[in-house]
Amino acid sequence: MKIRPGDTIGYQGADYLVDQVFVYALAGRSFNLVRMNSPDGQIRFLEIQPRDAPDRIPVLGGIPNLDITTPPPNTIYHRGESYLLAFSGRATVTAPNADSATCTVWRYHAAGDLFLHILHIEEWPDGVRTLAGASAHAGMLEVRPATHTDPTA
Repeated sequence: MKIRPGDTIGYQGADYLVDQVFVYALAGRSFNLVRMNSPDGQIRFLEIQPRDAPDRIPVLGGIPNLDITTPPPNTIYHRGESYLLAFSGRATVTAPNADSATCTVWRYHAAGDLFLHILHIEEWPDGVRTLAGASAHAGMLEVRPATHTDPTA
């Protein structure tokens, strides 16, 4: 699934405009996070082309009040579920028209369902970002590519 800034993604009755596509490169692993915004200001992230389950696309939103320190423990209890550390490491993050940056990433999967519930933590020099969500079947997302008009036509 190829997603670019300017594309629109329909998900659960809302249309999200793709703002940026970030590429995370860790030792032995890479993944892309797509940042998208809805007209009412909701920001979501989705991971395209996940390595573990290609028909499942994690859709994540911010967790503003997760009380966590870094490095986080191997198990986190959040909203009635236990999350187990799946991978972690230093990541180089790149995006079109932006400088590369480095952060530390911790990815957790809910115990018992390896792909359905995900907790994602990033430590940046200016703070910690936490995201959580569920994976959706790829067929639940409608990707509408941006249309570009040619001013010379």
